[in-house]
Order: sequence, then structure tokens, then C-alpha cells
Amino acid sequence: MSRCNACMIEVSDTSEKCPLCHTVLEKDDKVEDWYPDIKVKTKKMNYAFRIILFIWIITTAICVFINYNVPTKYMWSIAVAAILAYPIFILYELARDKGYLHRIFFIMITGVLLVALVDYIFGAYGWSVDYILPGALAGVDIVFIILMFTNRRNWQTYMMPQLFVIVLGVVTLILIKTGVVKHPLMSEIAFLSAVLVFLGTLILGGRTARMELRRRFHIN
Repeated sequence: MSRCNACMIEVSDTSEKCPLCHTVLEKDDKVEDWYPDIKVKTKKMNYAFRIILFIWIITTAICVFINYNVPTKYMWSIAVAAILAYPIFILYELARDKGYLHRIFFIMITGVLLVALVDYIFGAYGWSVDYILPGALAGVDIVFIILMFTNRRNWQTYMMPQLFVIVLGVVTLILIKTGVVKHPLMSEIAFLSAVLVFLGTLILGGRTARMELRRRFHIN
């Protein structure tokens, strides 16, 4: 046991210097303030996550059992299981060591797929592709605008995600042409807003924006 008189902490390993201030440690047989275990928080989070996951498994099993023994027109138990799993998935994504742009896209795409599944289970009325998908795209554009204003020093890093939103907007236009989307107004607005946000970033960003695109696409 060693003690750092500068930080007033106890270090339980064999270190010769304080891990916080790098001061030479002094041997001390008294135990007062232990050096904090950085793994404790992670262990607690993992334990809480396992408890939540176990509760989800039990709830899903009960729903499937009721749905099987009380036959109905819809497999509502699958929808309930997916809806209950989505908050767990969000917590898992937030706990992962990934960039926030990755989290935004992954959570958004998974959410859209979830509502599409629910829509399909309850009769495939098409509201998920008519309203939820384009609404999510428009929402992401709004988030990008806010992030660019709050993170002005690195605003150009949002240009590639903006292009990805445009690609998703093209997908909604294809769904219109194929007849999957029955009410195209929201999809058209979402695509147009994605294009305008990107063009606005490109024009207002000037040389910095152009250099960012050249760097991303490896254009000399």
C-alpha cells in the first residue's frame, strides 16, 4: 500500500508514482482513501444492462405465449418485443465507444426499420414509408444544422453525412416511383431539404467545403 500526499489517495498496486499527478508515492500501511476503481462504473452498467435484457426476455416470452394461445389476426407479440427492445438498443449504442454521428445514423435507421416492421405486422398500411422515413430524414437534417452551429470549428465534418441523407432521400424517390409510397409529399420535402442543406453548406462553406469534399473523395 502506497500513499500520495499531494492527491491524498491510497494506491493499492505496486506503482512507485501517483497515477494522477506522478508524484513519488510513500509507503503507508494505513487504509483510508483507496485509489478509485475505474472499472466499477462499467461493471455496474453491464450488470444493469443484463437485468434489463433478462426482463425483456421474460416479457417477450409472456407476450409470445399469450399471442400463441389466444390467436388473433396480428402477431402483435413480435411488435411488442421489437418496441421494448429499441430502448435497450439505444442504451447499448450510447454506451459504446463510437462517434455520435455513427450513433445518430444507426439509431435512426434502426428506428425506421422498427416502425416499418410494426406497420407490416398490423396490415402494411404504408404509414412508415409515407411519413416516418421522410420525417426521420428531415429530423436528421435539422440535427446537422444545429450541430454545425454548435461545433463551428469542425462544421465541414458534417458534409459526408449530409450526402448520405441525400442518398437515402433518393431511395424514398425510388419508393415513390415503384408505388410503395402512396403519399409522396413528405418524401419529396425530405429529399429537397437534404439537397438544400448540402448546397447551403457547400456554398457558404466556400473553399473549406470544397477542400473537405476533395479530401473525402481523394481528388487532387
